[in-house]
Amino acid sequence: MKKNNFNIVELKPKKDKSAIRRTVFIKNLIIQEIIGFHQHEKIKKQKIKFNIVLDINQSSIPDEKDIKSIVDYEKITKKIESLTKSKKYNFLESLAEDSFKEIFEDKRINSVTIKIEKPEAIKNTESVGVEVFKSREDYEGS
Repeated sequence: MKKNNFNIVELKPKKDKSAIRRTVFIKNLIIQEIIGFHQHEKIKKQKIKFNIVLDINQSSIPDEKDIKSIVDYEKITKKIESLTKSKKYNFLESLAEDSFKEIFEDKRINSVTIKIEKPEAIKNTESVGVEVFKSREDYEGS
């Protein structure tokens, strides 16, 4: 009778570098601007609240002497403010798409989650809005 010789090999998972995450976030950025589809929304500015989370390329290392070494959240907030002032949007979804264009200009950003709300748009609600996630691959493929 023939005997089978088996070697037992222990498989150890490799350390996953992707377990390390660096994110930049902008929480509750409030802008007052005209936005909306309905006629009554085109008369008076209303609050628009942004929450943005950026997943940053983990290989980018901050240099204390160079602001260009980081993803500058102040620069992003200024871009968002500029968008809302330069164009009148009917839909939050359109504003979100234009926001992705501005944010993904920084090649160190891997993905973005944007949540945009109108806190005063609908009575008896705290807010209404949209939340959209895009990876760089999603963005560059669209």
